[in-house]
Amino acid sequence: QAELQLTAQRIIPQCTVCKVAHHGSATSTTAWFLDVASPQIAVISAEPDIYGHPHPDVLGRLGEKIGTGNIYRTDKDGTIEFFTDGDRLWMKIG
Repeated sequence: QAELQLTAQRIIPQCTVCKVAHHGSATSTTAWFLDVASPQIAVISAEPDIYGHPHPDVLGRLGEKIGTGNIYRTDKDGTIEFFTDGDRLWMKIG
């Protein structure tokens, strides 16, 4: 619901990296949000759990919008860090 309010108010800026909300739960990171934010990379902070996060629907939405090769998950990839000089972005995984 928060994503809907923010996108309706046009508060969401475009971004390069999106930290996926609520560990990728089914209702997070809607297609509308992704259209507005237009991220190039998505990061999901998750660990194997009984709740099934990240949800397959969220992974599907992300894959359609940015490509599966641009989705990074802490449960699969380990620590994910980003560095910038204000113009360029570097990513360190593991």
